Amino acid sequence: MRDFLRRARGWLTGLNAVSARFDLLQNRTDALMGASERTSAALAELAAALESIRPGPELAEIRGRLDGLAASSAAARSELARELDAEADRRRLAEQALASRLTDQDGSLRGMVADLAALRAQASQVQVGLDEIAVRFDAHAQQSAQWGAEIRGGLQAQLDAIGHRVAELPGSPELRVIASRLDGVETALAAGRRAGSAHAQLPGVAPLRLSGEVGAGRLAFLLQSLELVNHYAAVWDLLPQGGFDVLLHGVDEAAARQALAAWRCGVVTTEMVLAEGRKYACLVSNHPVEGGEPPLIRRLAERNVRFMYAAGKSGWNLSEWNRLYDLILCFGPHHAAAFSARTDGLVIQMGYPRFDRYFNEQIDRNALCGRFGCNPAKETVVWLPTWKELSSVGHFDEEISALTERYNVVVKLHPLMSEAEPERVESLRKHHFSCLLTDSTDNLPLYQLADYMLFDFGGPPLAAIYCDKKMMLLDVPGALADPLLGPESPDVAIRAQLGSLEPGGGAIARCLASPAHWEAQVAMRKALRRTYFAPHFGFSAAVAANALLRLDTLLAGAG
Repeated sequence: MRDFLRRARGWLTGLNAVSARFDLLQNRTDALMGASERTSAALAELAAALESIRPGPELAEIRGRLDGLAASSAAARSELARELDAEADRRRLAEQALASRLTDQDGSLRGMVADLAALRAQASQVQVGLDEIAVRFDAHAQQSAQWGAEIRGGLQAQLDAIGHRVAELPGSPELRVIASRLDGVETALAAGRRAGSAHAQLPGVAPLRLSGEVGAGRLAFLLQSLELVNHYAAVWDLLPQGGFDVLLHGVDEAAARQALAAWRCGVVTTEMVLAEGRKYACLVSNHPVEGGEPPLIRRLAERNVRFMYAAGKSGWNLSEWNRLYDLILCFGPHHAAAFSARTDGLVIQMGYPRFDRYFNEQIDRNALCGRFGCNPAKETVVWLPTWKELSSVGHFDEEISALTERYNVVVKLHPLMSEAEPERVESLRKHHFSCLLTDSTDNLPLYQLADYMLFDFGGPPLAAIYCDKKMMLLDVPGALADPLLGPESPDVAIRAQLGSLEPGGGAIARCLASPAHWEAQVAMRKALRRTYFAPHFGFSAAVAANALLRLDTLLAGAG
Protein backbone atom coordinates (compact mmCIF):
# COMPACT_ATOMS: atom_id res chain seq x y z
CA MET A 1 0.00 0.00 0.00
CA ARG A 2 2.91 2.34 0.67
CA ASP A 3 3.97 1.92 -2.95
CA PHE A 4 0.51 2.91 -4.14
CA LEU A 5 0.47 5.97 -1.90
CA ARG A 6 3.79 7.00 -3.38
CA ARG A 7 2.38 6.58 -6.89
CA ALA A 8 -0.78 8.46 -5.98
CA ARG A 9 1.22 11.38 -4.65
CA GLY A 10 3.21 11.35 -7.88
CA TRP A 11 -0.07 11.41 -9.85
CA LEU A 12 -1.28 14.40 -7.84
CA THR A 13 2.02 16.26 -8.24
CA GLY A 14 2.11 15.48 -11.93
CA LEU A 15 -1.49 16.67 -12.33
CA ASN A 16 -0.65 19.96 -10.59
CA ALA A 17 2.33 20.42 -12.92
CA VAL A 18 0.13 19.68 -15.93
CA SER A 19 -2.49 22.19 -14.71
CA ALA A 20 0.13 24.89 -14.15
CA ARG A 21 1.67 24.43 -17.57
CA PHE A 22 -1.81 24.28 -19.11
CA ASP A 23 -2.74 27.58 -17.45
CA LEU A 24 0.46 29.16 -18.77
CA LEU A 25 -0.26 27.88 -22.26
CA GLN A 26 -3.88 29.14 -22.01
CA ASN A 27 -2.72 32.65 -20.99
CA ARG A 28 -0.30 32.75 -23.92
CA THR A 29 -2.98 31.51 -26.30
CA ASP A 30 -5.54 34.03 -24.96
CA ALA A 31 -3.09 36.84 -25.64
CA LEU A 32 -2.48 35.68 -29.19
CA MET A 33 -6.21 35.15 -29.84
CA GLY A 34 -6.94 38.62 -28.46
CA ALA A 35 -4.43 40.07 -30.86
CA SER A 36 -6.05 38.12 -33.68
CA GLU A 37 -9.50 39.44 -32.71
CA ARG A 38 -8.21 43.01 -32.68
CA THR A 39 -6.75 42.35 -36.08
CA SER A 40 -10.10 41.21 -37.41
CA ALA A 41 -11.87 44.24 -35.93
CA ALA A 42 -9.42 46.59 -37.54
CA LEU A 43 -9.85 44.80 -40.83
CA ALA A 44 -13.65 45.15 -40.56
CA GLU A 45 -13.32 48.87 -40.02
CA LEU A 46 -10.99 49.04 -42.95
CA ALA A 47 -13.46 47.20 -45.15
CA ALA A 48 -16.24 49.62 -44.10
CA ALA A 49 -14.09 52.56 -45.03
CA LEU A 50 -13.51 51.10 -48.43
CA GLU A 51 -17.26 51.06 -49.10
CA SER A 52 -17.31 54.87 -49.16
CA ILE A 53 -14.74 55.03 -51.94
CA ARG A 54 -15.64 55.00 -55.63
CA PRO A 55 -15.00 51.48 -56.93
CA GLY A 56 -11.99 50.97 -59.11
CA PRO A 57 -9.46 48.23 -60.01
CA GLU A 58 -6.98 49.30 -57.32
CA LEU A 59 -9.57 49.28 -54.58
CA ALA A 60 -10.93 45.95 -55.79
CA GLU A 61 -7.47 44.48 -55.37
CA ILE A 62 -7.20 45.97 -51.88
CA ARG A 63 -10.60 44.52 -50.97
CA GLY A 64 -9.51 41.09 -52.20
CA ARG A 65 -6.37 41.25 -50.12
CA LEU A 66 -8.35 42.32 -47.08
CA ASP A 67 -10.70 39.38 -47.53
CA GLY A 68 -7.71 37.05 -47.56
CA LEU A 69 -6.31 38.76 -44.48
CA ALA A 70 -9.59 38.32 -42.63
CA ALA A 71 -9.75 34.65 -43.61
CA SER A 72 -6.21 34.08 -42.34
CA SER A 73 -7.06 35.75 -39.05
CA ALA A 74 -10.19 33.61 -38.64
CA ALA A 75 -8.22 30.45 -39.44
CA ALA A 76 -5.61 31.41 -36.86
CA ARG A 77 -8.25 31.85 -34.17
CA SER A 78 -9.92 28.59 -35.10
CA GLU A 79 -6.65 26.64 -34.97
CA LEU A 80 -5.72 28.14 -31.60
CA ALA A 81 -9.17 27.33 -30.22
CA ARG A 82 -8.86 23.70 -31.35
CA GLU A 83 -5.41 23.45 -29.78
CA LEU A 84 -6.66 24.82 -26.47
CA ASP A 85 -9.66 22.46 -26.53
CA ALA A 86 -7.32 19.51 -27.09
CA GLU A 87 -5.19 20.53 -24.11
CA ALA A 88 -8.32 20.89 -22.00
CA ASP A 89 -9.50 17.42 -23.04
CA ARG A 90 -6.15 15.91 -22.05
CA ARG A 91 -6.33 17.61 -18.67
CA ARG A 92 -9.89 16.35 -18.07
CA LEU A 93 -8.84 12.81 -18.98
CA ALA A 94 -5.89 13.01 -16.55
CA GLU A 95 -8.22 14.24 -13.80
CA GLN A 96 -10.75 11.50 -14.49
CA ALA A 97 -8.08 8.76 -14.50
CA LEU A 98 -6.64 10.02 -11.23
CA ALA A 99 -10.07 10.27 -9.62
CA SER A 100 -10.88 6.73 -10.70
CA ARG A 101 -7.63 5.34 -9.30
CA LEU A 102 -8.04 7.16 -6.00
CA THR A 103 -11.69 6.03 -5.66
CA ASP A 104 -10.70 2.39 -6.15
CA GLN A 105 -8.15 2.62 -3.36
CA ASP A 106 -9.97 5.00 -1.00
CA GLY A 107 -10.55 2.46 1.78
CA SER A 108 -6.91 1.47 1.98
CA LEU A 109 -5.57 5.02 1.68
CA ARG A 110 -7.33 6.15 4.87
CA GLY A 111 -4.89 4.14 6.99
CA MET A 112 -1.85 5.49 5.17
CA VAL A 113 -2.34 9.25 5.57
CA ALA A 114 0.34 9.40 8.26
CA ASP A 115 2.98 8.35 5.74
CA LEU A 116 2.58 11.58 3.78
CA ALA A 117 4.95 13.40 6.12
CA ALA A 118 7.79 11.05 5.23
CA LEU A 119 7.01 11.28 1.55
CA ARG A 120 7.28 15.08 1.60
CA ALA A 121 11.03 14.68 2.09
CA GLN A 122 11.20 13.06 -1.32
CA ALA A 123 9.36 15.89 -3.06
CA SER A 124 12.42 17.42 -4.71
CA GLN A 125 13.39 14.13 -6.37
CA VAL A 126 9.83 13.55 -7.52
CA GLN A 127 9.69 17.07 -8.95
CA VAL A 128 12.84 16.53 -10.99
CA GLY A 129 11.32 13.42 -12.51
CA LEU A 130 8.09 15.30 -13.32
CA ASP A 131 9.89 18.29 -14.81
CA GLU A 132 9.80 16.44 -18.12
CA ILE A 133 6.23 17.76 -18.36
CA ALA A 134 7.66 21.28 -18.43
CA VAL A 135 10.03 20.31 -21.21
CA ARG A 136 7.16 18.95 -23.26
CA PHE A 137 5.09 22.07 -22.71
CA ASP A 138 8.09 24.22 -23.60
CA ALA A 139 8.43 22.30 -26.84
CA HIS A 140 4.71 22.72 -27.48
CA ALA A 141 4.91 26.46 -26.82
CA GLN A 142 7.86 26.74 -29.17
CA GLN A 143 5.97 24.93 -31.91
CA SER A 144 2.90 27.14 -31.34
CA ALA A 145 5.02 30.28 -31.48
CA GLN A 146 6.69 29.09 -34.69
CA TRP A 147 3.31 28.38 -36.24
CA GLY A 148 1.96 31.76 -35.10
CA ALA A 149 5.03 33.50 -36.49
CA GLU A 150 4.37 31.95 -39.90
CA ILE A 151 0.75 33.16 -39.81
CA ARG A 152 1.77 36.64 -38.68
CA GLY A 153 4.47 36.74 -41.32
CA GLY A 154 1.89 36.07 -44.02
CA LEU A 155 -0.40 38.75 -42.61
CA GLN A 156 2.44 41.23 -42.50
CA ALA A 157 3.33 40.54 -46.12
CA GLN A 158 -0.26 41.21 -47.15
CA LEU A 159 -0.33 44.40 -45.13
CA ASP A 160 2.88 45.60 -46.73
CA ALA A 161 1.39 45.02 -50.18
CA ILE A 162 -1.80 46.89 -49.25
CA GLY A 163 0.16 49.78 -47.85
CA HIS A 164 2.24 49.98 -51.01
CA ARG A 165 -0.86 50.11 -53.20
CA VAL A 166 -2.54 52.70 -51.00
CA ALA A 167 0.55 54.90 -51.17
CA GLU A 168 0.27 54.94 -54.95
CA LEU A 169 -3.34 56.24 -54.90
CA PRO A 170 -4.23 60.01 -54.96
CA GLY A 171 -4.65 61.52 -51.53
CA SER A 172 -8.15 61.83 -50.11
CA PRO A 173 -9.83 61.80 -46.68
CA GLU A 174 -11.04 58.30 -47.30
CA LEU A 175 -7.56 57.04 -48.00
CA ARG A 176 -6.25 58.69 -44.84
CA VAL A 177 -8.88 56.72 -42.93
CA ILE A 178 -7.62 53.54 -44.60
CA ALA A 179 -4.06 54.41 -43.61
CA SER A 180 -5.09 54.89 -39.97
CA ARG A 181 -6.83 51.54 -40.02
CA LEU A 182 -3.68 49.93 -41.37
CA ASP A 183 -1.78 51.43 -38.45
CA GLY A 184 -4.26 49.74 -36.11
CA VAL A 185 -3.80 46.38 -37.80
CA GLU A 186 -0.02 46.64 -37.52
CA THR A 187 -0.34 47.53 -33.82
CA ALA A 188 -2.48 44.42 -33.26
CA LEU A 189 0.05 42.26 -35.08
CA ALA A 190 2.87 43.63 -32.94
CA ALA A 191 0.92 42.73 -29.80
CA GLY A 192 0.39 39.24 -31.10
CA ARG A 193 4.08 38.93 -31.88
CA ARG A 194 4.95 39.83 -28.30
CA ALA A 195 2.43 37.32 -26.95
CA GLY A 196 3.78 34.57 -29.16
CA SER A 197 7.37 35.12 -27.99
CA ALA A 198 6.46 34.73 -24.32
CA HIS A 199 7.31 31.00 -24.41
CA ALA A 200 11.02 31.70 -24.42
CA GLN A 201 11.38 31.74 -20.63
CA LEU A 202 9.16 30.02 -18.06
CA PRO A 203 8.81 31.73 -14.68
CA GLY A 204 11.35 30.57 -12.14
CA VAL A 205 13.64 28.85 -14.67
CA ALA A 206 17.27 29.90 -14.90
CA PRO A 207 18.76 27.75 -17.68
CA LEU A 208 22.45 27.38 -18.33
CA ARG A 209 23.64 29.78 -20.98
CA LEU A 210 24.17 27.88 -24.23
CA SER A 211 25.88 30.37 -26.48
CA GLY A 212 29.15 32.20 -26.94
CA GLU A 213 32.77 31.28 -27.52
CA VAL A 214 34.32 27.91 -26.83
CA GLY A 215 34.45 27.48 -23.11
CA ALA A 216 32.90 30.14 -20.93
CA GLY A 217 29.21 29.66 -20.27
CA ARG A 218 28.71 26.70 -22.58
CA LEU A 219 27.63 23.10 -22.16
CA ALA A 220 29.82 20.34 -23.59
CA PHE A 221 29.79 16.56 -23.96
CA LEU A 222 32.96 14.44 -23.83
CA LEU A 223 33.19 11.90 -26.65
CA GLN A 224 35.94 9.32 -26.41
CA SER A 225 34.16 6.79 -28.66
CA LEU A 226 31.70 7.26 -31.51
CA GLU A 227 29.48 4.66 -29.90
CA LEU A 228 28.56 7.26 -27.26
CA VAL A 229 26.64 9.18 -29.91
CA ASN A 230 23.98 6.46 -29.57
CA HIS A 231 23.66 7.23 -25.86
CA TYR A 232 23.54 11.03 -26.09
CA ALA A 233 21.50 11.45 -29.31
CA ALA A 234 18.04 11.53 -27.72
CA VAL A 235 19.15 14.24 -25.27
CA TRP A 236 20.88 16.28 -27.98
CA ASP A 237 17.62 16.26 -29.94
CA LEU A 238 15.99 18.23 -27.09
CA LEU A 239 18.76 20.83 -26.67
CA PRO A 240 18.96 23.98 -28.84
CA GLN A 241 20.69 23.28 -32.16
CA GLY A 242 24.20 24.65 -31.99
CA GLY A 243 23.77 25.31 -28.28
CA PHE A 244 26.42 22.87 -27.07
CA ASP A 245 29.87 21.58 -27.96
CA VAL A 246 31.23 18.06 -28.31
CA LEU A 247 34.81 17.52 -27.12
CA LEU A 248 36.65 14.77 -28.99
CA HIS A 249 39.18 12.72 -27.05
CA GLY A 250 41.08 10.19 -29.16
CA VAL A 251 38.30 10.07 -31.80
CA ASP A 252 38.82 10.58 -35.54
CA GLU A 253 37.74 14.16 -36.15
CA ALA A 254 36.46 13.69 -39.72
CA ALA A 255 34.28 10.72 -38.75
CA ALA A 256 33.02 12.55 -35.67
CA ARG A 257 32.05 15.68 -37.60
CA GLN A 258 30.08 13.56 -40.04
CA ALA A 259 28.28 11.74 -37.23
CA LEU A 260 27.49 15.01 -35.40
CA ALA A 261 26.43 17.14 -38.37
CA ALA A 262 22.70 16.79 -37.65
CA TRP A 263 22.97 18.71 -34.35
CA ARG A 264 25.00 21.66 -35.69
CA CYS A 265 27.02 21.58 -32.49
CA GLY A 266 30.52 22.87 -31.98
CA VAL A 267 33.17 20.15 -32.43
CA VAL A 268 36.59 20.66 -30.82
CA THR A 269 39.32 18.45 -29.41
CA THR A 270 40.27 18.28 -25.76
CA GLU A 271 43.82 19.20 -26.78
CA MET A 272 42.56 22.46 -28.26
CA VAL A 273 40.57 23.36 -25.15
CA LEU A 274 43.48 22.60 -22.81
CA ALA A 275 45.94 24.50 -25.00
CA GLU A 276 43.72 27.59 -24.95
CA GLY A 277 43.34 27.35 -21.16
CA ARG A 278 39.54 27.60 -21.32
CA LYS A 279 36.94 25.86 -19.20
CA TYR A 280 33.34 24.96 -19.96
CA ALA A 281 30.52 25.80 -17.58
CA CYS A 282 29.45 22.17 -17.60
CA LEU A 283 30.89 18.97 -19.08
CA VAL A 284 28.86 15.75 -19.51
CA SER A 285 30.79 12.47 -19.62
CA ASN A 286 30.18 8.80 -18.91
CA HIS A 287 33.41 8.43 -16.90
CA PRO A 288 36.54 10.57 -16.29
CA VAL A 289 38.58 8.86 -19.09
CA GLU A 290 41.92 10.09 -17.71
CA GLY A 291 43.14 10.75 -14.19
CA GLY A 292 46.05 13.04 -13.45
CA GLU A 293 46.02 15.94 -11.04
CA PRO A 294 43.63 17.51 -11.50
CA PRO A 295 41.75 14.86 -13.52
CA LEU A 296 40.96 15.61 -17.16
CA ILE A 297 37.29 16.44 -16.65
CA ARG A 298 38.15 18.94 -13.89
CA ARG A 299 40.61 20.64 -16.24
CA LEU A 300 37.95 20.93 -18.92
CA ALA A 301 34.97 22.28 -16.97
CA GLU A 302 33.84 24.09 -13.84
CA ARG A 303 31.10 21.55 -13.21
CA ASN A 304 30.86 17.93 -14.22
CA VAL A 305 27.83 15.72 -14.88
CA ARG A 306 28.05 11.96 -15.17
CA PHE A 307 25.69 10.48 -17.74
CA MET A 308 25.35 6.80 -16.85
CA TYR A 309 25.52 4.55 -19.91
CA ALA A 310 25.74 0.97 -18.59
CA ALA A 311 24.26 -0.67 -15.49
CA GLY A 312 26.53 -3.68 -14.98
CA LYS A 313 30.11 -4.24 -13.74
CA SER A 314 29.68 -2.42 -10.42
CA GLY A 315 33.31 -3.03 -9.43
CA TRP A 316 34.10 -0.38 -12.03
CA ASN A 317 30.79 1.48 -12.25
CA LEU A 318 30.72 2.48 -8.56
CA SER A 319 34.41 3.45 -8.34
CA GLU A 320 35.77 6.35 -6.31
CA TRP A 321 36.04 8.55 -9.40
CA ASN A 322 32.28 9.20 -9.11
CA ARG A 323 33.25 11.79 -6.45
CA LEU A 324 34.53 14.00 -9.29
CA TYR A 325 30.96 14.68 -10.42
CA ASP A 326 28.63 17.42 -9.19
CA LEU A 327 25.60 15.64 -10.63
CA ILE A 328 25.05 12.00 -11.61
CA LEU A 329 22.26 11.08 -14.01
CA CYS A 330 21.61 7.42 -13.28
CA PHE A 331 19.13 4.78 -14.43
CA GLY A 332 16.99 4.17 -11.37
CA PRO A 333 16.52 3.40 -7.65
CA HIS A 334 19.31 0.82 -7.23
CA HIS A 335 22.06 3.00 -8.61
CA ALA A 336 20.65 6.18 -7.03
CA ALA A 337 21.05 4.61 -3.60
CA ALA A 338 24.53 3.26 -4.43
CA PHE A 339 25.82 6.61 -5.76
CA SER A 340 24.26 8.60 -2.91
CA ALA A 341 26.10 6.41 -0.40
CA ARG A 342 29.44 6.97 -2.16
CA THR A 343 29.37 10.60 -3.33
CA ASP A 344 28.32 14.05 -2.19
CA GLY A 345 26.98 14.97 -5.63
CA LEU A 346 23.32 15.29 -6.54
CA VAL A 347 21.85 12.08 -7.99
CA ILE A 348 18.86 12.10 -10.37
CA GLN A 349 17.11 9.06 -11.78
CA MET A 350 16.67 9.70 -15.49
CA GLY A 351 15.74 6.25 -16.83
CA TYR A 352 17.46 5.17 -20.06
CA PRO A 353 17.37 7.92 -22.75
CA ARG A 354 18.97 5.71 -25.39
CA PHE A 355 15.81 3.61 -25.47
CA ASP A 356 13.18 6.36 -25.68
CA ARG A 357 12.62 5.44 -29.33
CA TYR A 358 11.90 1.85 -28.32
CA PHE A 359 8.71 3.05 -26.62
CA ASN A 360 7.80 5.81 -29.08
CA GLU A 361 8.48 4.34 -32.53
CA GLN A 362 6.19 2.15 -34.59
CA ILE A 363 8.22 -0.92 -35.50
CA ASP A 364 8.35 -2.11 -39.14
CA ARG A 365 9.45 -5.71 -38.56
CA ASN A 366 9.74 -6.55 -42.26
CA ALA A 367 12.06 -3.59 -42.79
CA LEU A 368 14.19 -4.63 -39.81
CA CYS A 369 14.38 -8.20 -41.10
CA GLY A 370 15.55 -6.92 -44.47
CA ARG A 371 18.15 -4.67 -42.86
CA PHE A 372 19.73 -7.52 -40.87
CA GLY A 373 19.34 -10.36 -43.39
CA CYS A 374 16.56 -12.15 -41.50
CA ASN A 375 13.68 -14.31 -42.70
CA PRO A 376 10.40 -12.66 -41.58
CA ALA A 377 8.81 -16.12 -41.23
CA LYS A 378 11.29 -17.08 -38.46
CA GLU A 379 11.63 -15.84 -34.90
CA THR A 380 14.84 -13.89 -34.22
CA VAL A 381 17.51 -14.50 -31.58
CA VAL A 382 19.94 -11.62 -30.90
CA TRP A 383 23.27 -12.30 -29.16
CA LEU A 384 25.08 -9.30 -27.63
CA PRO A 385 28.34 -10.51 -26.03
CA THR A 386 30.78 -8.24 -24.22
CA TRP A 387 34.57 -8.33 -24.72
CA LYS A 388 37.67 -9.43 -22.82
CA GLU A 389 37.50 -12.02 -20.01
CA LEU A 390 33.76 -11.68 -19.42
CA SER A 391 32.84 -12.41 -23.04
CA SER A 392 30.83 -15.52 -24.00
CA VAL A 393 32.51 -15.55 -27.45
CA GLY A 394 34.48 -18.78 -27.74
CA HIS A 395 32.25 -20.59 -25.22
CA PHE A 396 28.85 -20.65 -26.93
CA ASP A 397 29.74 -20.13 -30.62
CA GLU A 398 28.81 -23.60 -31.88
CA GLU A 399 25.69 -23.88 -29.74
CA ILE A 400 24.33 -20.53 -30.91
CA SER A 401 25.30 -21.19 -34.52
CA ALA A 402 23.21 -24.39 -34.45
CA LEU A 403 20.10 -22.29 -33.80
CA THR A 404 20.18 -20.91 -37.35
CA GLU A 405 18.25 -23.90 -38.70
CA ARG A 406 15.14 -22.79 -36.81
CA TYR A 407 15.76 -19.10 -35.94
CA ASN A 408 17.26 -15.96 -37.37
CA VAL A 409 20.47 -15.37 -35.38
CA VAL A 410 21.95 -11.84 -35.29
CA VAL A 411 25.26 -11.25 -33.49
CA LYS A 412 26.39 -7.76 -32.45
CA LEU A 413 29.85 -7.62 -30.85
CA HIS A 414 31.17 -5.10 -28.35
CA PRO A 415 32.31 -2.06 -30.40
CA LEU A 416 35.90 -2.35 -29.10
CA MET A 417 36.32 -6.06 -29.87
CA SER A 418 37.19 -5.61 -33.55
CA GLU A 419 40.30 -3.60 -32.76
CA ALA A 420 41.29 -5.21 -29.47
CA GLU A 421 40.47 -8.88 -30.20
CA PRO A 422 40.50 -9.46 -33.99
CA GLU A 423 41.12 -13.21 -33.60
CA ARG A 424 37.83 -13.59 -31.73
CA VAL A 425 36.00 -11.76 -34.46
CA GLU A 426 37.52 -13.99 -37.13
CA SER A 427 36.52 -17.12 -35.21
CA LEU A 428 32.88 -16.08 -35.54
CA ARG A 429 33.05 -15.48 -39.29
CA LYS A 430 33.20 -19.23 -40.01
CA HIS A 431 29.64 -19.57 -38.76
CA HIS A 432 26.61 -18.77 -40.87
CA PHE A 433 24.78 -16.29 -38.70
CA SER A 434 22.00 -14.24 -40.27
CA CYS A 435 24.08 -11.13 -39.52
CA LEU A 436 27.40 -10.44 -37.74
CA LEU A 437 27.89 -6.78 -36.69
CA THR A 438 31.35 -5.66 -35.56
CA ASP A 439 31.11 -1.84 -35.54
CA SER A 440 29.42 0.79 -33.37
CA THR A 441 25.99 0.31 -34.93
CA ASP A 442 23.25 1.37 -32.53
CA ASN A 443 21.85 -1.59 -30.56
CA LEU A 444 18.33 -0.15 -30.41
CA PRO A 445 17.03 -1.70 -33.69
CA LEU A 446 18.23 -5.09 -32.47
CA TYR A 447 16.08 -4.78 -29.34
CA GLN A 448 13.16 -3.85 -31.58
CA LEU A 449 13.77 -6.86 -33.84
CA ALA A 450 14.55 -9.54 -31.24
CA ASP A 451 12.07 -12.15 -30.06
CA TYR A 452 14.74 -13.57 -27.73
CA MET A 453 18.05 -12.13 -26.52
CA LEU A 454 21.30 -13.72 -25.28
CA PHE A 455 23.77 -11.92 -22.99
CA ASP A 456 26.81 -12.48 -20.83
CA PHE A 457 27.81 -9.40 -18.78
CA GLY A 458 27.73 -5.62 -18.88
CA GLY A 459 25.02 -3.15 -19.84
CA PRO A 460 23.01 -4.97 -22.58
CA PRO A 461 21.19 -7.47 -20.29
CA LEU A 462 19.98 -4.61 -18.07
CA ALA A 463 18.76 -2.78 -21.18
CA ALA A 464 16.75 -5.90 -22.05
CA ILE A 465 15.10 -5.74 -18.62
CA TYR A 466 14.29 -2.06 -19.29
CA CYS A 467 12.65 -3.03 -22.61
CA ASP A 468 11.03 -6.14 -21.07
CA LYS A 469 12.60 -8.58 -23.55
CA LYS A 470 12.69 -12.38 -23.27
CA MET A 471 16.30 -13.07 -22.36
CA MET A 472 18.86 -15.71 -21.37
CA LEU A 473 22.05 -15.14 -19.42
CA LEU A 474 25.19 -17.03 -20.44
CA ASP A 475 27.85 -18.02 -17.90
CA VAL A 476 31.56 -17.64 -18.55
CA PRO A 477 34.04 -19.74 -16.49
CA GLY A 478 35.56 -17.67 -13.67
CA ALA A 479 33.50 -14.59 -14.48
CA LEU A 480 31.94 -14.10 -11.05
CA ALA A 481 35.40 -13.64 -9.54
CA ASP A 482 36.28 -10.85 -11.98
CA PRO A 483 37.07 -7.59 -10.10
CA LEU A 484 35.10 -5.56 -12.65
CA LEU A 485 31.87 -7.10 -11.36
CA GLY A 486 32.03 -6.74 -7.62
CA PRO A 487 29.60 -8.27 -5.12
CA GLU A 488 26.96 -5.55 -5.68
CA SER A 489 26.91 -5.86 -9.44
CA PRO A 490 23.51 -6.23 -11.14
CA ASP A 491 25.26 -8.76 -13.40
CA VAL A 492 25.32 -11.09 -10.39
CA ALA A 493 21.95 -10.11 -8.91
CA ILE A 494 19.90 -10.70 -12.05
CA ARG A 495 21.39 -14.20 -12.36
CA ALA A 496 20.04 -15.03 -8.93
CA GLN A 497 16.58 -14.09 -10.21
CA LEU A 498 16.57 -15.22 -13.84
CA GLY A 499 19.07 -18.08 -13.72
CA SER A 500 21.91 -18.65 -16.18
CA LEU A 501 23.16 -21.25 -18.65
CA GLU A 502 26.44 -23.12 -18.79
CA PRO A 503 28.05 -23.71 -22.22
CA GLY A 504 27.28 -27.00 -23.96
CA GLY A 505 24.42 -29.44 -23.59
CA GLY A 506 21.88 -27.57 -25.76
CA ALA A 507 20.31 -25.62 -22.87
CA ILE A 508 19.70 -22.58 -25.06
CA ALA A 509 17.59 -24.50 -27.59
CA ARG A 510 15.54 -26.15 -24.83
CA CYS A 511 14.76 -22.82 -23.15
CA LEU A 512 13.78 -21.23 -26.46
CA ALA A 513 11.24 -24.00 -27.06
CA SER A 514 9.75 -23.90 -23.51
CA PRO A 515 6.64 -21.68 -23.07
CA ALA A 516 6.70 -22.41 -19.32
CA HIS A 517 10.19 -20.93 -19.05
CA TRP A 518 9.10 -17.64 -20.60
CA GLU A 519 5.85 -17.46 -18.67
CA ALA A 520 7.75 -17.79 -15.38
CA GLN A 521 10.19 -15.05 -16.41
CA VAL A 522 7.54 -12.33 -16.88
CA ALA A 523 7.11 -11.52 -13.17
CA MET A 524 10.87 -11.70 -12.58
CA ARG A 525 11.61 -9.14 -15.29
CA LYS A 526 8.90 -6.85 -13.95
CA ALA A 527 10.38 -6.88 -10.44
CA LEU A 528 13.92 -6.26 -11.73
CA ARG A 529 12.67 -3.41 -13.88
CA ARG A 530 11.31 -1.61 -10.81
CA THR A 531 14.59 -2.17 -8.99
CA TYR A 532 16.94 -0.81 -11.62
CA PHE A 533 15.03 1.78 -13.65
CA ALA A 534 12.95 4.90 -13.07
CA PRO A 535 9.62 4.59 -14.91
CA HIS A 536 10.34 7.30 -17.48
CA PHE A 537 9.67 4.99 -20.42
CA GLY A 538 9.77 7.05 -23.60
CA PHE A 539 10.70 10.38 -22.02
CA SER A 540 13.97 9.72 -20.18
CA ALA A 541 15.82 12.10 -22.50
CA ALA A 542 13.44 14.90 -21.47
CA VAL A 543 14.30 14.32 -17.80
CA ALA A 544 18.04 14.42 -18.59
CA ALA A 545 17.82 17.49 -20.86
CA ASN A 546 15.72 19.34 -18.31
CA ALA A 547 18.26 18.60 -15.58
CA LEU A 548 21.11 19.93 -17.75
CA LEU A 549 19.24 23.11 -18.66
CA ARG A 550 18.38 23.75 -15.00
CA LEU A 551 21.73 22.69 -13.59
CA ASP A 552 22.35 25.90 -11.65
CA THR A 553 18.94 25.75 -9.98
CA LEU A 554 19.30 22.06 -9.14
CA LEU A 555 22.74 22.37 -7.60
CA ALA A 556 21.77 25.50 -5.68
CA GLY A 557 18.80 23.64 -4.20
CA ALA A 558 20.96 20.62 -3.35
CA GLY A 559 23.48 22.78 -1.55
